[in-house]
Amino acid sequence: MVETSQAPLRVESLNPFHLARFQAISDTSQLPRFQAALLGDWMARLEQRFPDLLPSRSPRCLLAIEADRPLAAVVARPYNRRGSCWSLQLPQQLGESSQWSCSSVRRTLLQQALQLGSPQVLSWVVRCPAGDADGIALMRELGFQPLRPFQAWLPPAAVPEPASQSLPRGLSWQPINRRTAQLLWPIEQGGNFSHLRQITDRHWLDLLDRNGPGSGVLMDGDHVLAGSVQLFESSDDRQLELIRDVAWDPRLDEALPALLQCLLRDGRPDALVTAQDDAPLAHLLLAQGWRQGDEHLLMGRSMWRRQVSPRSPLHTRALDEVLGSLRPQRTPLPTPSLGRR
Repeated sequence: MVETSQAPLRVESLNPFHLARFQAISDTSQLPRFQAALLGDWMARLEQRFPDLLPSRSPRCLLAIEADRPLAAVVARPYNRRGSCWSLQLPQQLGESSQWSCSSVRRTLLQQALQLGSPQVLSWVVRCPAGDADGIALMRELGFQPLRPFQAWLPPAAVPEPASQSLPRGLSWQPINRRTAQLLWPIEQGGNFSHLRQITDRHWLDLLDRNGPGSGVLMDGDHVLAGSVQLFESSDDRQLELIRDVAWDPRLDEALPALLQCLLRDGRPDALVTAQDDAPLAHLLLAQGWRQGDEHLLMGRSMWRRQVSPRSPLHTRALDEVLGSLRPQRTPLPTPSLGRR
């Protein structure tokens, strides 16, 4: 009996030839998304080639291919403008293979994606559904560790009438710009512990890249109560992350219902993401008709190395020099007495 050789599994960057293959298959619903990913892949290559001139913003897309048939795709995008941290999306299944298991395809695709941008990329983050045990196990196998849980909320079935509520007097909803991003930054970082901040390595300027429909800052004069930013690293759905300070501000009880209407009207999000342990905000969302969705786990992998600063030669003394001053072989001198002679 002659064994059939296993067809090789290739991982390639998205190119125009792959788009032609997508047009040949019956389901072309993903074609516009991959066309945008192809343009982003070209831009990402330029950004990584000239990091001092172009900030890292554009995504890259890799495909797992067997005999010219796409099996899965993964999208990676910069998580900060420095390009030191990137985010991954879990691989999307595009086809079935008779020789390769789904887990093997995903593992091979992710292993190649983690090589993108090396050695400039020093850390990675990914969002996994808390119920996806296989996905979490795969990411842990690749060196990812759980960092922070999040809760997704689905919009209410009945959208409220426009302008049925308004913000309380003295509060305003302002777009994200250089001024409001600096004011929102301490609140956004307040919910992250030091290890997470080290992995993401972000700056307040990175909040400007998370601006879009539904994004903004709730202001009381120069004081920030809450903010909403786009979430890119989870999926291609329109998701907004709602950020507030660690301490609950009583003004949010009256302001958030009107703010949620603004988000539904301007952003039309598929989901709203909050911290998983934010009980006051969860109670308010339930009262406004929002439905509890899936829990997500933010996982991270870091290649940062501790920087050990070299000691100054002025403060470095050889061991024999230190012990030589003691001279234990010499006869000890007599101790002077303070008593009367």
